[in-house]
Amino acid sequence: MDYSDFRESERQGWSDRAHVYEHATAKATTQSIPALLAAVYPFHGARLLDVGCGPGYVAGAATALSATAKGLDFSAEMVEAAKLRFPEIPFEVGDAENLTDANCTYDAVASNIVLFHITNPMKAIKEAFRVLKPNGYFAFSQWCAPSESALYADFFGILSKHADMSKAEAAPDAFTLSDRAKVADMFEEAGFEEFITVDVPNILRAPAANFYDFFMQFGVRIPLILSKQEAAVQKRIRHEVNTHFERYRVQNEIHVPMPSMVYSGKRPI
Repeated sequence: MDYSDFRESERQGWSDRAHVYEHATAKATTQSIPALLAAVYPFHGARLLDVGCGPGYVAGAATALSATAKGLDFSAEMVEAAKLRFPEIPFEVGDAENLTDANCTYDAVASNIVLFHITNPMKAIKEAFRVLKPNGYFAFSQWCAPSESALYADFFGILSKHADMSKAEAAPDAFTLSDRAKVADMFEEAGFEEFITVDVPNILRAPAANFYDFFMQFGVRIPLILSKQEAAVQKRIRHEVNTHFERYRVQNEIHVPMPSMVYSGKRPI
């Protein structure tokens, strides 16, 4: 199936959110970074590629650990945000499915909550393998499926009651990569050894006032679905989301479980 429209919508959506990422999406995604970096063993001087870098948090954290990092993202606006945040690190516009680096360039490749946004994750995994040196490590993080995530179970439960999902543009399944066994097979197909999965108990901490509006800034996929709905349907969903997520209020914040997992493997000698 052709997902080119979805890919462009994703690129535009993240470009539009580059200036607010730190106030929205980063409230959950940065919690996966310690486990992600632990999985790729960024030793002093290691060359690390941050694929789908967004505003550069993974590359920045790796640099703080004395690795030599580089980042790439398909959004030029995200790349500019990364350059402003971490001016000492090289960032460039690039494609996870078609890396420009030579074979055996990096000691580590890491991708934080990114691969479910692209159209061909298998190709991205194979590209990571190609640019890794022998004994190099690749890791990526992924949100858990609704069956394991209070945030997604609740939000999609509300959507299923009110939204006409057939109006959304064609897109890959957002939770294919939440299937641990399937991802293990993908790593094996790419040539990796020593496949490991680590669960990360992320908690999304969001302002309690108007959780719906906050979440429309948090990601791109759900807003894309909602943008196709009639105004009356959007209004009903907004009201139910804001009412429902009050159960997770802790003082002036919403604290809702949004766990992730980190997958990793090693390129053999």
